[in-house]
Amino acid sequence: MKNEILNFLTDFISIPSVSTQKERFNDILKAAEFLKNKFSSLGFKVKLIQEKSSPPLVLAHRFIGGKKTIGIYGHYDVQPEEPINEWKTPPFKLTLKDGKIYGRGIADNKGHIVQNIFAIEELIKENKLKNNIVFLVEGEEESASSHFEEYVKKAKNVLSKVDVFYLTDVGMIKKNVPTIYYALRGIVYFELKIKVGEYDLHSGSYGNLALNPVQFLADLFSKMKDLKTGKILIPRFYEDVRKIDKKEKELLRLASIKEKEILKETKLYLIHPLDKKEPSLSPKIYPSMDINGIISGYTQEGVKTIIPKEAAVKFSFRLIEYQKPEKIIKLVKNFIKKNIPKGVKWELKLLGSAAPFYTPLNNEFIVKTKNALERVFRNKVVFNRAGGSIPAAEVLQRIYKKPIILTGFTLPDDNVHAPNENFDEKMFFKGIKALKEIYSSI
Repeated sequence: MKNEILNFLTDFISIPSVSTQKERFNDILKAAEFLKNKFSSLGFKVKLIQEKSSPPLVLAHRFIGGKKTIGIYGHYDVQPEEPINEWKTPPFKLTLKDGKIYGRGIADNKGHIVQNIFAIEELIKENKLKNNIVFLVEGEEESASSHFEEYVKKAKNVLSKVDVFYLTDVGMIKKNVPTIYYALRGIVYFELKIKVGEYDLHSGSYGNLALNPVQFLADLFSKMKDLKTGKILIPRFYEDVRKIDKKEKELLRLASIKEKEILKETKLYLIHPLDKKEPSLSPKIYPSMDINGIISGYTQEGVKTIIPKEAAVKFSFRLIEYQKPEKIIKLVKNFIKKNIPKGVKWELKLLGSAAPFYTPLNNEFIVKTKNALERVFRNKVVFNRAGGSIPAAEVLQRIYKKPIILTGFTLPDDNVHAPNENFDEKMFFKGIKALKEIYSSI
């Protein structure tokens, strides 16, 4: 079975299903069809839900009159492979090396999809699958899950029967330490363009006269966030943030890592945490704001002394539970409008948003999942929060009001979204064993 799994994984990884690049849309369709064929071979009824030229949602279900219906979510789209020169192996060729499996999408999220598929296939062959199974695999998670809510509403006749949704799109805090996540931060992502004139100007002739758009942006964002404290200065930004109590902080400390480990994991030269006492909690329990990129002026080799005519900046906010993206969007727009000088042309675009996700830990499925994971890994489950966003978690919870279980088997050094993305080989195959244990014990 191991060779069969690796062969299937090889074929899946070889499809460059990058949802953010329009020229690879045929590869998106190829990946969806690839999954459709596999589900069909296992006796699932399969439907591709698609609107015009957007990536389809693969919906596959197998109803056998089981006591429970388990929903399994994943996404088949992947990040672009750039910068290609930093890869040590070909990004779209599965490579086993030094106990790791390399390839774009292996950790995020094709590897987890394959783990789930073969866990279910093995249970079917062993006659140990007593529950109904529904797979929903989207193709635009890496581009803000733009159509996901619309598509899952169209699948209501199937998804309304689900008792619990499993999202295996996260990892473990350490090797062989199973982890269940109960909260994810939300996101709002913007692009701001400003224009101060019709063409670039000579900095000697017009310095002190023309408004420099890059320096203006630097000033604008210093008013938006205090670099020393890390606090966001937009009025009313924090008023809906859920307070984290001492009991929850104690729970999270079991998943915390020390400064030395953070530096080793991230390859940073220093850390600048919002929470000085518990640095590893900083990206988990607080909202944040980051500039993701600035484009302006002359950046090539050599000297060109100009004042740029325009500048563009991409920036984003991560949100904590109870913050609403639509409210933050309005606050940010009003803040910028108030601080833009008269005469400057500007445009603010919303590039994407997702609400934060939070679930209480007191439901039967979390307990059963915890017990199953501990049987396989022989270590206590750690409960954790993630600083990133998975829009599907909040959407499925809000629409279908069923428990959402977030778990997974990648490790902190898996290089998600970066060159040399990888999955620990032992954790990959142990993850299949764990998923079998979970799905057969519910």
